[in-house]
Amino acid sequence: RSITWAGHGDDYKRTAEYAQEGTLIYDDVSGYEFEEFAKKLKPDLIASGIKEKYVFQKMGMPFRQMHSWDYSGPYHGYDGFAIFARDMDLALNSPTWNLIKAPWKQAS
Repeated sequence: RSITWAGHGDDYKRTAEYAQEGTLIYDDVSGYEFEEFAKKLKPDLIASGIKEKYVFQKMGMPFRQMHSWDYSGPYHGYDGFAIFARDMDLALNSPTWNLIKAPWKQAS
């Protein structure tokens, strides 16, 4: 299942032609709604803006900040895909994920 979080007026139109059946476009949610959604869905990776970065990292979820390239990028073009692949690999396979447990996985 794919989840796309679009944020600009024309994003829906541009995204719809590429979206497969079952794709969920999740837009304009509060931080609380996004956090609760992620707890239930338990995605392998969250890609969003800088505001959400630390919330999801503290939850033990791999995250990539996509709205600006402060840390890496750019992701466009042929060369950008190699940077994108490297950054996704680093986010998903970071050894730090072995050092923490997501709050919902901890024993009460």
